[in-house]
Amino acid sequence: MAGRRSLGVLRWPVLAAAAAAVLAAALSVAPAVSLAGAYGRYESLPVRLAYLGLLCGAAWLGERRRTVAAFLLGCGVASVETLYQAATHALPRPDGNLGNANLLGALLAMALPLAADRARTATPAARRAWVALAALLGAGLVASTSRSGWLGAVLGLAVLVAFLVPRRRLWLVLATGAAVLALAAGAIALTPLRGLNGDTGEARPEVWRDSVAVIAERPLAGWGEDTMGLVFGRHQSGDWAPGHNFDRAHSMPLDLAASQGVLGLAAGVWLFGAWWLVVWRRRAEPGVAGVAGAAAAYLAWSLVNFDWAPVTAAFWLLAGCVAGGPPRRVVADVPHPRAGRVALAIGAVIVGLALAVPAQVADLLYYLGQPQRAAALDPLQPAYWAARGDLAGLRRAAELGDPSPATYVALGDAQARAGNHVAAKAAYRRALAIYPFDPAARARLSESRTAASG
Repeated sequence: MAGRRSLGVLRWPVLAAAAAAVLAAALSVAPAVSLAGAYGRYESLPVRLAYLGLLCGAAWLGERRRTVAAFLLGCGVASVETLYQAATHALPRPDGNLGNANLLGALLAMALPLAADRARTATPAARRAWVALAALLGAGLVASTSRSGWLGAVLGLAVLVAFLVPRRRLWLVLATGAAVLALAAGAIALTPLRGLNGDTGEARPEVWRDSVAVIAERPLAGWGEDTMGLVFGRHQSGDWAPGHNFDRAHSMPLDLAASQGVLGLAAGVWLFGAWWLVVWRRRAEPGVAGVAGAAAAYLAWSLVNFDWAPVTAAFWLLAGCVAGGPPRRVVADVPHPRAGRVALAIGAVIVGLALAVPAQVADLLYYLGQPQRAAALDPLQPAYWAARGDLAGLRRAAELGDPSPATYVALGDAQARAGNHVAAKAAYRRALAIYPFDPAARARLSESRTAASG
């Protein structure tokens, strides 16, 4: 039997989400940043579309069991690294070699319901291995000190149970899960855990409030992908993280609304709603309950964090592996035209490498202290132009929309050395538009006013 699985009811929501992303990028206040992505974040238009590609590809292939097994294997390795880092005090916060402890927390929170679901359905001999893996994942999650990851794991396990119990007991599971989640959230908010890690968690309500003002200024199609760092300063009402400007709202729905407007937010709600409906109807199928729990863990985590490729890509891949409908056409005893498919696959790989490899090599050159060569390879990335340090490079970085206020302070200094004092003041003011509390920009402007009055 031959045939490819279909997206079913997800087809139109996926197209709507893609269209909203393309429209937001087309109307972006910084087109280069929306196309190439801000340095270190890379949540660009191509990445957004790639997420949808992961969803569709996984849905078409339908390799649920292998996808989940590979994900759990990777998370198990990350947990081992995390526990080693914690035992040796290698890092202030163990991150499992992911570069960020919150990313680790999100992945392990997603993995726990999947491991629990596998343990539930395994043979007695294999069940012990799955239980051991779940214990390893739980230990890694605790060591990550990711509070949002902890809450995500609680919700994910509750959703796993909700998908497994008979409908007549569903209300009891939901009530119990809500109570446990509320107790966990209260324990974090009302105990010293609130200040754990000394991060910006306590300031997030203020950041969210200011982000709503950012969204309200350009509500329909948003500001464009990866542009939050350029526009948040317009409405920043306090110095929430002294010395740092915000380039994310630290809440996935707010970040989506800021980048793509209410159109993108509506498309996202449509897509998520359709996906949950599909998954609920398939809850009796093997592996579906575990993926539903993983999705719930991710979505809970993302409410107080921003989506980022190491976690978000895994989420869309897992979401796709349970979303595919039955094949759109079934043909018996007809051989596949393998040559054409192989050629198409090879072509897709070549195109993907042509797009990805130059950016990766440019980043390596930047790390090696060769920003000129990095800028030549990836000319849309403003960070490389700014790192050159000369006036031409700094001007180009500003033209591309660098979200770092330090770039504009350096540009102002270069303009002042060149005798362009009006342009220097404009650069300092632009730095303050991005981060109103930037001490260097404030000092430079004060010095220029003093010099002018003297």
